[in-house]
Amino acid sequence: MAKRPSLADPPAQLAAEPDLSSAHKRAIEGALRWAWQQLVSANDVVLNDGSEEAITAALETQLGRMEHGRRVAPGLKDFDHPVRGAKQCTSDGRIEKQPDLTFRPPTSRYQRVTNTACWGCFVECKLIEDGHASRTVESYSDKGIRRFAIGEYAARMPSAMMIAFVRGNKQPAESLEPLLPLHGATTIARGKSADTCSTQHPRIALFPSCADVNLIHLWLLVPTKLAA
Repeated sequence: MAKRPSLADPPAQLAAEPDLSSAHKRAIEGALRWAWQQLVSANDVVLNDGSEEAITAALETQLGRMEHGRRVAPGLKDFDHPVRGAKQCTSDGRIEKQPDLTFRPPTSRYQRVTNTACWGCFVECKLIEDGHASRTVESYSDKGIRRFAIGEYAARMPSAMMIAFVRGNKQPAESLEPLLPLHGATTIARGKSADTCSTQHPRIALFPSCADVNLIHLWLLVPTKLAA
């Protein structure tokens, strides 16, 4: 007789939540670019001297700005407030992992969502700095990309995002290509601009397995006048 599965046993495969629409993904990217430009225009010292956490907090502050009851950040007027550091459940049931930012568009447009705790655009941020021993492209890969590839982040989502705050002149595709294969990704798809690309990471071999995740990489450069 086959063993009756226990309610405590993890499922063999996690059910995927619906992906965000292309329009909402573009809105998130546009809002992040806008928030970054606000910091650049203000010559905010956090871009030059701040930690990864401090820069992420500064972005969240810009994204959370309101005027006349509406969000100032373009494209986010109907979104929930972007959440910083919210804990997530991993594919294998751990509950202490925290992607840096989470964006959730209106659920009214996503009728197939089964649990909003597992759904949204989960974003991990990393600081890359020329000449710094730990703020490297390799660290971006091993302490950022890897977390999505092994189901620690966005376990039920088919897409997510990585952001690099770059003190230097690195671009994502050229910087990541030498690291291929990259946590299961064998190719890099270049974006419409030099500061974006995407990678596809298979997760069928995980236990429990979960949907493959397409990672969008957005690298935001600190202008030379600030980075000097």
